[in-house]
Amino acid sequence: MAAKKRTKRQKPVRFRAARVDATVGSIARRIEQDYKLPEGSVCLLLPTGRKAHVDGKIDNLLNRWG
Repeated sequence: MAAKKRTKRQKPVRFRAARVDATVGSIARRIEQDYKLPEGSVCLLLPTGRKAHVDGKIDNLLNRWG
């Protein structure tokens, strides 16, 4: 059986990882924008289950996750 060819090529939504000096709030807004989600729908959490502070840095969030 021959494999089907794709007629349309999927366009990637994201191209790179978040910068470590970016804020949690800016990355949450970018995720909402890229995936066309409603404002305020993305919440980045700490390993304890609490919300990460919007003015916190992504580097600190990543370090807490291990």
